[in-house]
Amino acid sequence: MEAVALLVMAILATLVLYFWARKAQLEKQLLEEREEYERMMSLAEDLKTRLGRLQGHRKNADIGMDMLDRLFEQYYVYEGTDKLQTKIEKEVRTLVEGLRSNPRMQRSLEDSLNESDEQVMARLRAAFPQWKEEDFLLYMFAVAGFSSTTISTLLEKDKPYVYNRFYRLKERIRNSEVEDKSFLLSQLEK
Repeated sequence: MEAVALLVMAILATLVLYFWARKAQLEKQLLEEREEYERMMSLAEDLKTRLGRLQGHRKNADIGMDMLDRLFEQYYVYEGTDKLQTKIEKEVRTLVEGLRSNPRMQRSLEDSLNESDEQVMARLRAAFPQWKEEDFLLYMFAVAGFSSTTISTLLEKDKPYVYNRFYRLKERIRNSEVEDKSFLLSQLEK
């Protein structure tokens, strides 16, 4: 009888430990998902702010309006449902991936900057034709007003890498002999 009681207690203790561990694992997973969601929403907010600024100052800000429209459409459709978080996160991921790797979307942002900021990207490309495309993207995202967090996300690089590359770009411009040096540097200070 004592052996059976001990066996039952051992089984109960094992079940309790199993459920406790499972609960801790689920809580950790939920926390990670929540952190990822918060990061994506922060990125979306930053994109929204920056693109809103672009819309106010640029004639051809179709890219910004498209992004905002898509985000707000998803928010409107799924507001108040348990699918809102998933849909917004999916849409933000689509926008990030678009700016990260879609040449059409990148070109649209570049055209928008050229139209409103005295051909800044065209002048940069003419002054530094030997630069890598990633250097032009870094400059473009900085001139567009994206934060270092947004830029590091879009370039898929750590912040220290982005800071280092940004500093080197500024130094390359500063140490160059191009006519537009002061203009190109001033665009980064906005």
